[in-house]
Amino acid sequence: MKNNSFAHGQELPLGLSMALAQVPAAYAYFAKLDPLQRQQIIDSAHCIRSKEEMRGFVNSLSNGQITDTSIF
Repeated sequence: MKNNSFAHGQELPLGLSMALAQVPAAYAYFAKLDPLQRQQIIDSAHCIRSKEEMRGFVNSLSNGQITDTSIF
């Protein structure tokens, strides 16, 4: 079982965790981020309300398209 704790001891939201597990490139990108950047991604994920939105969000991570998470 994976440990979903990445940033400041907080666990990943379930939807984000599941979406990252389905897109290895996004997971690898997320894992390489510093703790503050990971926390910004986690905070942004809390605003996502649908599976489709989460997929799009995670796919943008895998493409390196998210550089400023303050837009969420």
